[in-house]
Amino acid sequence: MECQQLGQILDAVDPKLNSTYVVEEVELVLDLGLLCSHHKPEARPTMRQVARILSRDDPIPAVPDWGSVDFRSVSEMNSRSLELISGDMTTRSYPSSSFGGITSSSIDSGR
Repeated sequence: MECQQLGQILDAVDPKLNSTYVVEEVELVLDLGLLCSHHKPEARPTMRQVARILSRDDPIPAVPDWGSVDFRSVSEMNSRSLELISGDMTTRSYPSSSFGGITSSSIDSGR
């Protein structure tokens, strides 16, 4: 996001690509990624819009201002969400079964 705001979005490209990419395509994908991950859902494009942008039927709209987002709070909120999700998960067990010489236990243990 900082690179985009500074007008240097290509600085976010993985150096392992060794500049072997089409600049316009990378700029499009990085800008679109920022737009799709905007913290305000109403600022994000629909999947139909994404498809039209990627096929170059529509231009990519400007990425709306992110305003003053406290990324530490967002990170903490994501951590809490993961804790809630993992806390609700239960372990299920199923009886053993076999089919054609392959048993569920051999699948689980890698044979």
